[in-house]
Amino acid sequence: MEPWGIAVICLIIIIFFYASFCLICVAIANEKLFGVRGEDPHNPIYLRYEDYEDWMERKPYMCGYYGKAINGYIYSDKNFKDYKGFIILSHGFFGTHVQYLFDIALLTKKGYQVLAYDQFGVGISEGRSQQALATGIYVLENVIADVEKKDLNHGLNLYLYGHSWGGYCVVGAMRNHPEIKGVIARSAPMGPGIAGKDLMKTFAPKLYPFISPLIRFSSFLILGFRYSIKAKRGFKNKTSPVLLIQAKNDPMVPYCHSLAKYYEDHSRENVQVSVTDKGLHNSLLIEEDQNKYRTWVREYKEIEKIADEKEKTRMEEKFIASLDRVHSYHYDEDVSKEIIDFLEETKK
Repeated sequence: MEPWGIAVICLIIIIFFYASFCLICVAIANEKLFGVRGEDPHNPIYLRYEDYEDWMERKPYMCGYYGKAINGYIYSDKNFKDYKGFIILSHGFFGTHVQYLFDIALLTKKGYQVLAYDQFGVGISEGRSQQALATGIYVLENVIADVEKKDLNHGLNLYLYGHSWGGYCVVGAMRNHPEIKGVIARSAPMGPGIAGKDLMKTFAPKLYPFISPLIRFSSFLILGFRYSIKAKRGFKNKTSPVLLIQAKNDPMVPYCHSLAKYYEDHSRENVQVSVTDKGLHNSLLIEEDQNKYRTWVREYKEIEKIADEKEKTRMEEKFIASLDRVHSYHYDEDVSKEIIDFLEETKK
């Protein structure tokens, strides 16, 4: 065989093993992230429903998704009788809808009912695992259809609200629903391929440069077309107003890969983009309080390491007694105002 032929065969073998290695790495990462059930973090620091029970109430909600129950609650302020609108909230990754009580409190205090459910394979919803990012779009489409079929909004204007994974979901799911009065997506990624690259860069920074060229292709091979859809599919709906909110220093959904950045560069008549310099991955919560939360989590983890059970219990009780969760977290005034103003403007 000619030398060039040997070189070609060697190159093909190298490419094959490189591509196989990338595919295996992406498959393992996908399984670790989505092949498990989603739960809230094991700490007492995040907000609970009990923190708001003096003025907030909730009613159980359930709909189906391929024979499995999607569960959640419809939240409202006890002091309101005439609500301004009905908001369906789609939560982000690494937790259940309970992680969004901060958002729910803001919206219900302003007179809106909020249906917040747990995604497939998360929290109180059924499902062996979370499956894929795109599963969230299909679940939300079921929830929207269920709400409209049962008239759970009682004729009120219908809105969608999501953050991170949920932001991707609400934009993707609005496609066939021009009746939706408004869509709010915070820190929304473009789709599974780009989000996968960003997550790999965050959680496997040493491996990322080596497999980066084939991450998106590997994701497509693993997920298939059905689970590789981009949020942009939602803009087949050219009627519903959309507010995209993004922080430039977001470490989880980089500004350059966000829906907000894309629609800054590709403007649409029904899309409003709001970009802040600060805000990290949750620009509704001021950065100081985000950092405070992380500090408290580290402190609590140190308590959990105490070997003596009596001492650990004593320290846990002391730590929990020192918490004032509701008054420890503060809204960013500009972002919260933008959200409420958008809702008020679109209801006209």
